[in-house]
Amino acid sequence: MSIRRNTFYNVAGSLSLAAVSLAIVPLFLHRIGDARYGVLAIVLLLLGYFNFFDMGLARATANRIARLRDAADAERETVFWTALVLNTIFGMLGGVVLYGVSGYAFNAIFSIPDSMRQEVISSLPWLAAAVPLATVSGVLVGALEGRERFAVVNFLQVVGSILFQSVPLVVAYVHGPQLSWIIPAAVLARAVSVFPLAVAAAWAVPLRLSGGVRRSLVRPLLGYGGWVTVTSLATPILDTLDRMLIGGVLGAAAVAHYTVPAEFSSRFRILPGALARSLFPRMSAQSPAQASRQGSESLAVLSAVMTPLVVLGILAIGPFLGLWIGHDFALKAAPVGQLILIGIWINSHAFLPYTQLQAQGRPDLVAKFHLLEILPFVGILWLGVSFLGLAGAALAYTLRVAADAALLFWASGMWRQALSLWGPAGMVVAAWLVVAVAGSGSTRVVAGATLIIGSVAWSMLTSRVVRNLAMSRILSRK
Repeated sequence: MSIRRNTFYNVAGSLSLAAVSLAIVPLFLHRIGDARYGVLAIVLLLLGYFNFFDMGLARATANRIARLRDAADAERETVFWTALVLNTIFGMLGGVVLYGVSGYAFNAIFSIPDSMRQEVISSLPWLAAAVPLATVSGVLVGALEGRERFAVVNFLQVVGSILFQSVPLVVAYVHGPQLSWIIPAAVLARAVSVFPLAVAAAWAVPLRLSGGVRRSLVRPLLGYGGWVTVTSLATPILDTLDRMLIGGVLGAAAVAHYTVPAEFSSRFRILPGALARSLFPRMSAQSPAQASRQGSESLAVLSAVMTPLVVLGILAIGPFLGLWIGHDFALKAAPVGQLILIGIWINSHAFLPYTQLQAQGRPDLVAKFHLLEILPFVGILWLGVSFLGLAGAALAYTLRVAADAALLFWASGMWRQALSLWGPAGMVVAAWLVVAVAGSGSTRVVAGATLIIGSVAWSMLTSRVVRNLAMSRILSRK
């Protein structure tokens, strides 16, 4: 099974999910209106928080099954059934908690029209049922990823997303915009999408009723999953603190000027995320030396791809935002995106030591690093926003991910390979200096074009994989 092929499947899956949302969201807004869609967004956000009840078992399942790649089928099946039973129990518990919490939240916290509040309250049993569906799906996806069935899992996730978004839309057109119809339709669509995942997992593990729940696996699965859960809780805090502080200090308009370029820049992480997802089961099955070698090889390829992309992104984000939203908005937002893109470049490379540590059974180190970063980040962020405004927030983000990357590379033993990134790092910083210093005249155009050409040439010269891929594309057109 090829890492390159699996990465392609993951990238295609991520882009397809984004395309589905882009196509369906405007239709939803047109049919049910901004206010009702906003309430639905709050409902789905609240539901998303309850993915916490997965307890990291999806990742733990993928890791354990990948490590049993050459073991007897019964061993993998035992891991699967143990994780599935645990996650079903946690999901049911999460459903009960969500039922109680959401009832209070929609009655006492969220300010929404009374008619819509009643629509949501009547749908609470459906929302509660969605939690165990999500936790069970996590184990099914983990089993498929542990067996490196990325083509199947991405296809089924895209189909599931289409069902989850289109079925409620059809119901809204047939029965009207009431959330008391739309929410149950979404949950039923999610339930339907679980069945093909179950069939695919039964085929991939495979399930032959030769293994069952094993009590001795409960503690290691929960131990691993617990640290993954800590990371899952810390990461959203680190990713949203900047927006909250900006809103409190600089106001709501400043949040928009920060969020739009930040969300645009985050799309550059699709590729490293897809590569890391492909590498995780492979590294889980490898020895420490093999995983380190795999990480080093992947780092060289990732840097060769990401450096020209980020250089282009830094140079193009200003004109892009100007065309997309407007010149005045771009003047405020583009400098933010340019600084954040430097952080995105750093963070993209950190995906590899992050994945290696989790794959090799050290999710605790990743979680501890993230916890360690929260308080210093708050301090640096407050100073940055107070003295430098939006640019200070972007700078704080970039410094935080640089520190995170340094810790991850050190802990994984990949720090020597990280030292080889100074050259491409210089190109990325040079691109930022061009847009920050060179103004908007011909000097900026020439310097920017030189950097783009130079980064592409560097990529071709230093990476055999990128060079061969480019040559194969050129020859295929002849």
